[in-house]
Amino acid sequence: MKKSNIFIHIPKTGGTTINVAMKNAYWQTSPDFYYRHIMPNTRESNAGDIFDPRNIDKYSDFHLFMMMRDPIDRTASEYYFIRERKTFMELISKKPIDFRKYINSTQTQNGVVNFLKGRPFFSTIPSTDKDLEDIIECIDKIPIKTGIFEYFDTSLNYFSSDSDLQWKKNVEVKRMTFVRPKKEEIENELKSLILQKNKLDKELYDYCYSNFKKKHDQSLSTNIQFVKDKYNHVIPYAHNFCFFDFCLKNKKYITVHEPFFKPLTFYIIQTRKIQDGKTFVELWNKSFMNAFADHHGESSLYNELSKIEWSPSDPFEGAIEIAHSLDTFFEKEKTSFHQYYNAMQFKEEYVPQTKSSFTSKISAFFKK
Repeated sequence: MKKSNIFIHIPKTGGTTINVAMKNAYWQTSPDFYYRHIMPNTRESNAGDIFDPRNIDKYSDFHLFMMMRDPIDRTASEYYFIRERKTFMELISKKPIDFRKYINSTQTQNGVVNFLKGRPFFSTIPSTDKDLEDIIECIDKIPIKTGIFEYFDTSLNYFSSDSDLQWKKNVEVKRMTFVRPKKEEIENELKSLILQKNKLDKELYDYCYSNFKKKHDQSLSTNIQFVKDKYNHVIPYAHNFCFFDFCLKNKKYITVHEPFFKPLTFYIIQTRKIQDGKTFVELWNKSFMNAFADHHGESSLYNELSKIEWSPSDPFEGAIEIAHSLDTFFEKEKTSFHQYYNAMQFKEEYVPQTKSSFTSKISAFFKK
């Protein structure tokens, strides 16, 4: 008989994609005995008992697996994902204002080891060499399969070997961070700092990577295709955040104009029933520009914004350009910026008609 599966989802290792593919669900399921992750109410990991050597015999009756990720890449992914989420950032006693300060915070260091030992997210308890020894002992003796994020498809095949796990041919990638530097774009000095501050995580990754190379054939062919489309993540993101949050540094501007941004989002998704991410972004960009023209049509900032052009095939770039122009203006302008902090009010006429909605209105008219 195949053993029951227990998936240990280390944050920012592609775990939501794996969890959703396993459960054939649209979105992440709740953590439980068979799915170890961050508990939503307490922000604590529920994985700690697995990595207590006293429980090795208990968990030897299960098929356990988890994904590891290069510490530099994982730390960058975590920061650029977490920085938009106040409920997590507020767990850090001294909120970091940039990536360097995030790396230097004692609460962000060796987050993988702390997670596996069952501590809260951004724990104030520092991880130890003994923690690492416990984890490695449990990986070896239970045993726990450890895949490698950088070899995602072959890791999934590794997980499914000797188990009842089956993966669809097309696996949709979940939890994309819209804007973040690639590993090769991070300054070498910051890379060194990450490795210095996350020494135990690096040792664990190196150990698991070595095991991964030894214990399965990396040349194993795979038919898995990953569906990676940033627009698939727009609507879920907009349900929880102002869409400009991911690209606009000036959070004060977002807060001041909440009377515009919030009803705009509600109107596009709920009233106009837009569920396509690309259409949402296109409408968001045009609605913002229409509102800005109505409120500040003769201003120098509007003149700058009106020069922005974006391809209909990728309105995402338009949103990023708008945010960049706003940030650049407010960083340079020291005298006449106050006028732009008068809250814009939302009007439905700011939102242009899409081709489909226009057609449906014409059809309805002729049916009268």
